[in-house]
Amino acid sequence: MLLTQLGQGREAEVFAWADGYVLKLFWPEFSHADADLEAQLTQQVWLMGVPSAKVEDVLEFEGRWGVVLQWIKGVPLTDYVQTDPTRLRFAAQMLGALHRQLHSKAAGQLPSQRLQLIRRIQACRLPLELRVALLNHLEQLPDGTALCHGDFHPENVLVAEGGVYVIDWPGATCGNPVADIARTTLLVLYSELPPDLPGREEIMQQRELFYQTYLEHYQTFSGLDMAELQAWMPIVAAARLRDNIASEEPRLMQLIQEGLQTQVGERLR
Repeated sequence: MLLTQLGQGREAEVFAWADGYVLKLFWPEFSHADADLEAQLTQQVWLMGVPSAKVEDVLEFEGRWGVVLQWIKGVPLTDYVQTDPTRLRFAAQMLGALHRQLHSKAAGQLPSQRLQLIRRIQACRLPLELRVALLNHLEQLPDGTALCHGDFHPENVLVAEGGVYVIDWPGATCGNPVADIARTTLLVLYSELPPDLPGREEIMQQRELFYQTYLEHYQTFSGLDMAELQAWMPIVAAARLRDNIASEEPRLMQLIQEGLQTQVGERLR
């Protein structure tokens, strides 16, 4: 059976499937359990009323596991900006408003954000003393009960005729919204962009403006403690190390070391 590929990422390819559906087909190293977990999390989020895709099925195709999802016929927010750069500020405002919408949902039935962060920090390639310092710092940070995406950035937001939708929910957790914003901060400002990403150069040049507009618009809907946001940065940077993206590691190490030093200084005041 020949499928038409719609896109691909680090974890999966996406293909057109039956009428009105797509197949997110995971790379061979992912298991049936991985596909099941993503399907369960995605369906729970959809049932919360979040603008996202409904899950139709989990299946095996040519030796690989996949999830059949409602086909949201839209374009990533990056493409939306790339086709008309004057949309950049509006797109950033949409991102901020949408993130706040997610965080307004209680998500007590989802996995714990804190436990997920602990596992990633314990598994990343850092000296033992640095991992201990990070975990001790994490203990000082407040927990939460909000829906957190875990990978919220413009490529995971689709602009369609019916509105904007959020995709890719394998990292969905119940936790602190500020930690989720810290993760978005890391991705928007510091992540290594794919060389073939549409509008890559424009995004690199205007990252700061896009980020500040996103953050300001989020804050119009909800107060945000900037000191708490900074406190989460070394934690999310350490968790990002677990993704083993070599080009990002020097910057992540800098964020970890500077962040921990700042937090120690704050506690000594």
